[in-house]
Amino acid sequence: MRRTALAAVIGAVAVAAAPMAWAADTAASSPPSASSHAPGDPWEKLNRAAYAFQNALDHVFIQPAAKLFHALSPGPIGEGVHNVVVNMSEPVVFFNDVLQLRFHHAAAPAGRFLTNTTIGLLGLFDVAGHMGLHHHDNEFGVTLGRYGVGTGPYMYVPMVGPTTVRDLIGTGVDALIDPFHWVSYTNRTEVGIIRALVGGLDTRVMTEAQLKAILSDATDPYATLRSVYLQNKQSEVDGGVPSMQSLPSFDDPPSPPPAPASAGASPVDGDGGTSSAPQAAASGAAPAAAPAPAGIVATDPAPAARPADPTEILMLPPQSTAADDASGVAGGEVQDAEDGEGDDR
Repeated sequence: MRRTALAAVIGAVAVAAAPMAWAADTAASSPPSASSHAPGDPWEKLNRAAYAFQNALDHVFIQPAAKLFHALSPGPIGEGVHNVVVNMSEPVVFFNDVLQLRFHHAAAPAGRFLTNTTIGLLGLFDVAGHMGLHHHDNEFGVTLGRYGVGTGPYMYVPMVGPTTVRDLIGTGVDALIDPFHWVSYTNRTEVGIIRALVGGLDTRVMTEAQLKAILSDATDPYATLRSVYLQNKQSEVDGGVPSMQSLPSFDDPPSPPPAPASAGASPVDGDGGTSSAPQAAASGAAPAAAPAPAGIVATDPAPAARPADPTEILMLPPQSTAADDASGVAGGEVQDAEDGEGDDR
């Protein structure tokens, strides 16, 4: 048993080291190119070849097998199989929560495993979920990230999927701390193989809709999948809350650039806005209606401003303004002066 677990770790390290050696040989035999790969993906050429191989394998074998698995496990049967797979992963989640000193989170997988294994009939029924104990993912790669270990180069491994050197090593450590690899029971090897196959098919069925939504309209599916994977892993390392500091806001529309000041700019009123009264007087348009006071709901919208009709101007009662008063006073003074001159005559 210990040899099997140790072999899993050595195999993970060997798989991680093989691309390193290949990349080192390639870098030594070819001149460096700044645009040959994306940042964080120095083995992009090899990864893209592995991604293409995985797509061909998925089209020929994995997708038909997943459809057959889904057809043979409809409704409650498939849900029960999924519950068993999730229940068997709870101990690994618990150990990683403890290693990360997240004891409050560790209570959930511990309670789920005990409840669903006993009352839930070996995990067939998610009794703990109905009690408010919901499943969350955790793994040793995330544990390393929370302690400051970098991701290392991005990798795409066939039958494993997107990963990094840190997460691939973490997968081997998760195999070591999984109690199902240490407990002796009948047909242990066969159960382990079936668990791996059923878990992979269940994951394929559960994530198919999400993968289609993400990759169906992607110009470069490989780059899109890489970006989504790295962002999700960083979100798990950060505690499940993705950092939005470096992302632009797509909700607020961009504000228009300020208009350049001109010589004929309108004066500014007391509220800091541009006064529209002189503009309306100059153009002959009727001034806009004042906003309704607070508490009064306007039922009809204000009519749009239009050129003044001379007949309507004649029908309006005269309105006294400061300018009219001033002109009237001046006119009266002129008339009095004229009358005085007539009297003198």
